[in-house]
Amino acid sequence: MSTFRSFAKLNLHLEVAGRRADGYHELRTLFSTIDLADELEIELTAGGVTLETGRADLPAGRENLVVRAAEAFLAAVGGGVGARIRLLKRIPVGGGLGGGSANAATTLRGLALMTGSGPSEAELERIARSLGADVPFFLHGGLALGLGRGDEIRPLPDLHDPLELWLALPSYSVSTAEAFRAFPAERARAEPSRRVAALLAGGSIESAEGPIGENDLEAAVFGLRPELGALYTQLVRSRARVVRMSGSGSTLFAVFEDPDVARAAGIGLPPGTAWFPVRTLGRAEWHRASGYGAAERGG
Repeated sequence: MSTFRSFAKLNLHLEVAGRRADGYHELRTLFSTIDLADELEIELTAGGVTLETGRADLPAGRENLVVRAAEAFLAAVGGGVGARIRLLKRIPVGGGLGGGSANAATTLRGLALMTGSGPSEAELERIARSLGADVPFFLHGGLALGLGRGDEIRPLPDLHDPLELWLALPSYSVSTAEAFRAFPAERARAEPSRRVAALLAGGSIESAEGPIGENDLEAAVFGLRPELGALYTQLVRSRARVVRMSGSGSTLFAVFEDPDVARAAGIGLPPGTAWFPVRTLGRAEWHRASGYGAAERGG
């Protein structure tokens, strides 16, 4: 049995470039892993896939991306191998932190390391893409630019210094499909922002106006969920240096100059809103903390 940690993500920047022919939206987004993680215990078996979640609100069948990821991987390698998986959930569900996608990618990477005879990296990417637009990023971790549906990943060098952030997680979620349906077509960007253009040209994130940019979906989502817009305004007024929505919501993240001011900002937030600090993870730290190095050594 091997144990892996499955880390969440934030979208530090998100721009929408219009609707694609396949019905999805063209995106340019800056992903970063953060130090908030689920845990997966994986044991190889003689056949089949079983998942234990220990929670009534978490499906243990094919509705769960972990099961579909394991089935897709094992079908690709063949040989009658199976997997028994236990998921310990810490990443909040439905907040746009990518927990389900991270779990799927960790399952793929973990099984590849444990079997030692998995599909090629290109095949892993293909399987990940078939599971969801965010899943490919979680095969790479660290900081990366996501293009296309967000599933065309260009890994970037780590930030010079990790970002210290505070997350506000409301008790409700936002439907990604509804968020994109509410996005006005006339606001789509024909050209990349200066930040993304600089990164596409090979510039560093520090020289590309910094890591935290904009989120083109904010206005649309705040229209759907005025209470989230009110939470955003409350955080802005709490002396945060920057406040941003991650992905299509509902998670907001904020940067403060003073940790005491940050802690105080959590007082008086709407009932049910979680408020806690996180930091970004570089790629090497993410790889080590995920448990992949131990699996590579056979530990």
